[in-house]
Amino acid sequence: VMDNKNKKSNLGVLIKIIVSAVLFYIIFNSINFEQVTQNIKSINIYYILLVILLIILNYIVSSVRWKYLIIHANAENIKLKFLVNLYFIGSFFNNFMPTSMGGDVFKVYSLGKKINSKTNAFAATFMERFTGMMALIFISYFGLVKTMSFWTSLLPDFIQGNNLYTNLFKFSLFFGFWIAALLMFFVIKLLSKKISFISKIYSSFLEYKYKKNVLYNALLTSFVVQVLAILSQYLVFTALNVQVDFYYAIAVLPVITLAGFFIPSLNGLGIQDALYIQFFTLVGVSAEIALTASIMYHLCRLVISLFGGVLYAMGKDK
Repeated sequence: VMDNKNKKSNLGVLIKIIVSAVLFYIIFNSINFEQVTQNIKSINIYYILLVILLIILNYIVSSVRWKYLIIHANAENIKLKFLVNLYFIGSFFNNFMPTSMGGDVFKVYSLGKKINSKTNAFAATFMERFTGMMALIFISYFGLVKTMSFWTSLLPDFIQGNNLYTNLFKFSLFFGFWIAALLMFFVIKLLSKKISFISKIYSSFLEYKYKKNVLYNALLTSFVVQVLAILSQYLVFTALNVQVDFYYAIAVLPVITLAGFFIPSLNGLGIQDALYIQFFTLVGVSAEIALTASIMYHLCRLVISLFGGVLYAMGKDK
């Protein structure tokens, strides 16, 4: 059994390395890297310090949201400082685990030991992420509404000239996430009837049905978290003296963030960079500037994650 687990783990690491490596190979063969270097040298360091501050604040508010969602009997004994430490340490583990949610495995494990319930720890951590995704989608909707004419103008002529096709395109933009989420919960419900561990997790999810205040507070803090995340990325462009339409930014940055959650890679490396180039060159930003902004955001998160590594070395996860 352990051999199978190790094989799956090694396969997951191999896949994310391949995905990141292939994307970086494609990216660096299509841009002027000397220009990227010049962009980095000319960056406004004060804005970068502000970006780092916003990311730290993001982690702290995220920890507050996480605390709201712990509904286990021992939840009152969980201090916010402990959760903040786990959040920073989780960001450190994100550097080595598949997708930018990889550190959540460590967070579930550590919280589960603390409250003596892995299922409640999983449910709280999952809901913490899910409410964050909900907030991201709603924020992105606002940007989409403001920029919808731009997106429809990119469609092929045969779609633009057909109201049915255009409306289907808009429907998929606005409801695709919710359909996928409903399908996911439906699958969990089906599996809960056959697998005991999933049955416990499903029961934990059901408890939130009667905790409307908990969900309300979590969703409210999620909006704060995601606004901080979007602002931190937007300010990287400001640091490069590039003005990007803010409505456009709040439409596409959540999409890039969600892609980093689900597509295997080294903490979003390659995925985020390719999408930055893809989306921001559409509005006149050069590929070199877009890549520079992505790299700087990676570096800001990396610096903060190293602090999480220090906390882990000091045993702050107990």
